[in-house]
Amino acid sequence: ILQVDQGLGLGSCLPFFNRSTLSATRFIPVPYGPFKDAGQSKGQPQIILSGKYANCIGDLPTYEAFALGGPHSVRAYGVGELGICRSLLEYAAEVRIPVKSRYVYGFYEHGTDLGSSKEVKGNPTECYRKYGSGTTYGVGAGLGIVKLEYAMDCNSNKGHVFFRFGERF
Repeated sequence: ILQVDQGLGLGSCLPFFNRSTLSATRFIPVPYGPFKDAGQSKGQPQIILSGKYANCIGDLPTYEAFALGGPHSVRAYGVGELGICRSLLEYAAEVRIPVKSRYVYGFYEHGTDLGSSKEVKGNPTECYRKYGSGTTYGVGAGLGIVKLEYAMDCNSNKGHVFFRFGERF
């Protein structure tokens, strides 16, 4: 999916910028082993691969910069906890295994600002001593619309438990 945002300021001191995001997610069924004959009705394990690249050009205001970290970015971190940046690269892998009418999963994610945080006005990443990149891994269980997750923050080597609503992918 390619998404493009255009900011057009009116007047001489208002911003003029372009933000673009390219993302791809692939769900790969795993019809092997004890799940070979399970079919779609009973569910089968899945491998999910996802990647996202985002970039901006022009006079980008700080409040329009990309936030790195959060439940839809790198899970063990809060929204923007890794940094505020003009460019980013995120990739993730998840393995889902059905258990009765629910599923359990394991995941690995990484996000980086590609060194672009210093180009954001005021450099909030450095000012607030954020990392600029981060990796997380963990496990979770889907309990209807609620997800229970344990995620390990690899920057501080601390684990966190989360209750989330909705899907990451």
